[in-house]
Amino acid sequence: MGFRKIMTKIGIIGSGQWAFALSKVLNKNQIIIKCRNLRKTKKKFLQSQRQIVTDDFGLLQDCEYIFLSIPSQSVRENLKILKNKTKNLRSTFIICCKGVEKNSNKLISEILFEFFPNSSFAILSGPNFSSEVIKGLPTAAVLSSQKKEVLIKTSKIISQERFRTYFNKDIIGTQIGGAMKNIIAIASGLIIGKNLGNNAKAAIITRGLSETVQLGLKMGAKKNTFYGLSGIGDLTLTCSSLKSRNAKLGYCLAKGGKISILKKNAVVEGLDSCESICQLGLRYDVELPICNSVKKIIYGENVKKIATSLLSRPLQYEK
Repeated sequence: MGFRKIMTKIGIIGSGQWAFALSKVLNKNQIIIKCRNLRKTKKKFLQSQRQIVTDDFGLLQDCEYIFLSIPSQSVRENLKILKNKTKNLRSTFIICCKGVEKNSNKLISEILFEFFPNSSFAILSGPNFSSEVIKGLPTAAVLSSQKKEVLIKTSKIISQERFRTYFNKDIIGTQIGGAMKNIIAIASGLIIGKNLGNNAKAAIITRGLSETVQLGLKMGAKKNTFYGLSGIGDLTLTCSSLKSRNAKLGYCLAKGGKISILKKNAVVEGLDSCESICQLGLRYDVELPICNSVKKIIYGENVKKIATSLLSRPLQYEK
């Protein structure tokens, strides 16, 4: 039996580092990579019989799976075009972006439902630096879907010896964990940049997890999700290393960098989702002191002043 008969046709919308990492993980299948800049992307991705780079959404028509590996703020635009360029699309979507849409404050799954209400989907999340996945270093991730058959079928095309997937059914918790860890990582980067020590960084990670759990539960998430890969796993990785764009942004802000300049160099999901997460906190009546402090810094308030304010909050019981 030739490989043509057993390969799965997979689409990847996106051409950044995570899209490149996914193409490595999925390399035994036929992959259609949908990009914006065709010339630039062709230099990164190896074109072959199994891997095609295109700027045509229409080529995704017959894909069994479509991986969304784009910034969260561009999901709506991409899905709108995809819907217009395809007909009766039957693909299973795999959400790989971690954020909340500005203004609407919607999770990515909610945006997907607007355009493709009858499509199956899963969320792929966890402590995964793309650079390490590209190198083939051991990685664990979580697949989240409310449909067991989607989890099983999707895991068969993703899982490898060095890329292990676990399951959960909590699509809300998985997405909230992925979005909020980016904001907490900005705060962690600020702590690192201000040389406030490992004790302070550990406190930020711990209290950041508490904020995530409290908001997630109010939104209908399961508590156990936040103690898994898409919760504390992703949070710990992102907050502990300046390989993280979000932690690096916080670090640079602590060193006097300007938001307007820093955000031109790379997409920083925590920067884009912070306002929306704070709005969700208000909607669900959840106090989010770290997230709100990061928002104030993004809006130009003094870093040292905000850090001092956080550390001098009233004494209270842990929760």
